[in-house]
Amino acid sequence: MTSIIVGAAIGAVFFKERFGAPRILAAGLLVVGIGLMLHAG
Repeated sequence: MTSIIVGAAIGAVFFKERFGAPRILAAGLLVVGIGLMLHAG
């Protein structure tokens, strides 16, 4: 589940991709979703 966040970070660091607001928002939503799943489980 966290592979999207790791992939975005690798793209930003190694491939100089932009890490703008949409990616930050998407990463935040993923973290919230993972937290909700772990809390409910």
